[in-house]
Amino acid sequence: MIVLVNPRATRPGNRRFPLSVMAIGAALPAGTSWTIVDGNRPGVDSAADIDALIRQQAGSPDPVSAVGMTVMPGPQLPHAVAIAKAVKARHPTVPMIWGGNFPSLYPQPVLNAPFVDWVVRGQGEQTFAELLDVLRGERDPKTVPGLAFRTGDEEWTGPERRWVGPDQLPPPPYHKIEVQDYLRPTFLGSRSGVYQASIGCPYSCSFCGVISVYGSREKQEAPERTERHLRFLAREHGMNGVHFYDNNFFLREDHALELAQRMTPLGLHWWCEARVDAMLRFDDRTWRALRRSGLRMVFFGAESGSDEVLRRMAKRLTTGQIEQVAARALAHRIIPEFSFVLGDPHEPRRELDNTLAFIRRLKGIHPGCEIITYLYTPTPQRRGTYGEVDPLSGTPDTLEGWIEPEWMGWMTHEDPRVPWMTQDLKARIDDFRLVLRSRFPSIHDTHTRRWGKQVARWLAARRWRAGRYDNPRLLRAVHRLAQIPTPDPQGYGHLRPEGAS
Repeated sequence: MIVLVNPRATRPGNRRFPLSVMAIGAALPAGTSWTIVDGNRPGVDSAADIDALIRQQAGSPDPVSAVGMTVMPGPQLPHAVAIAKAVKARHPTVPMIWGGNFPSLYPQPVLNAPFVDWVVRGQGEQTFAELLDVLRGERDPKTVPGLAFRTGDEEWTGPERRWVGPDQLPPPPYHKIEVQDYLRPTFLGSRSGVYQASIGCPYSCSFCGVISVYGSREKQEAPERTERHLRFLAREHGMNGVHFYDNNFFLREDHALELAQRMTPLGLHWWCEARVDAMLRFDDRTWRALRRSGLRMVFFGAESGSDEVLRRMAKRLTTGQIEQVAARALAHRIIPEFSFVLGDPHEPRRELDNTLAFIRRLKGIHPGCEIITYLYTPTPQRRGTYGEVDPLSGTPDTLEGWIEPEWMGWMTHEDPRVPWMTQDLKARIDDFRLVLRSRFPSIHDTHTRRWGKQVARWLAARRWRAGRYDNPRLLRAVHRLAQIPTPDPQGYGHLRPEGAS
């Protein structure tokens, strides 16, 4: 038996299908038994459950032969470290395998961990399956692309594996999970789920970690396959909202139009990520079809209010294009969700002023647009790094170091301790965020008392008109009294709790 683990990454109320470990399990050789331990479900003690499974299967014809764990940077990492340590201490002979974005981006500290035996880098389905041959003594581990390991003083990192698109992989094995347990209420619907219809991204934005795992490439699955899987979830399980996990949902207009036409009869409301320039190329017929199909919100990486900074990011966008897509979204009754990366290493104060002013312009064009801001964190890249910062310089070489508060703040973009982002700039960002979400309550916010929203909006209106954000003490007091939840850094898009903005 293979135990596949999805360590806790969010609170149980935000749990979603564990797609990564589902994909690994689906690709295992025929006849391989496997199960999922998902730490995001309520009441789950992952280490205890894995321990119980290993003990239960010991001496049976199907003992646990490996524990595989998916690990993302950020909140999931400390849980993964704790689980791996506990399981390895109790069962030192059971191989511990790590895969996912964290070991793909930062393999060295994982290789240095005595409680991790094998590291799967990049797309893991085929690598994991071939690793099982290694564990049975049937294959030399150095012949497996995408595999890294340490034996004594020897360290081996194999070549990258050529990855494949969704159509070349098995369908999601929904029979291996309790689907009903993962359909949660969001603004999209009372029973929202998640899905991924493509892998990778063809662009090369210099701050993004996706291209360090997949390169500047993307492969989409056929619209017919997407429709088939979503129809199953809608008809068999009552799913009425879907969040697409794709890093970039739209590549070609004909593909987008076909998918919209196929999704329309399903009655789903949906959310996705897209490029500003890609959607600007779509004609109005396609925008109308997407709206009819249930598209309600699109996440756009706007990133900056400065054309100069956008060029430095290799974003290949202009602020004018971002304004245009806001206007078209308004015309077609679609909510754009714009993200901004704050903290340019070259001119942090000037860049911040430019971006805050630009956000004000976007709100003038589309008052209902949602705004998400992150503090810039350097990420390892294949070709250089935005701002000419070496992202691995000084980073921890142990997993214990990575889960210290300093590096957790770096990974979550909440408090990256970079020299150009001073405390006064962080305070200005916090004050702006508070005024912004007070003046424009988020569509996600269904829990805040009505009086709190009204009072906060009224108090913020004058500040917003005057462009004054400094030290909004009265707004903070109103938010506390109205019990307005603070934004959840562990969720984004519709995954944020309904009370967040």
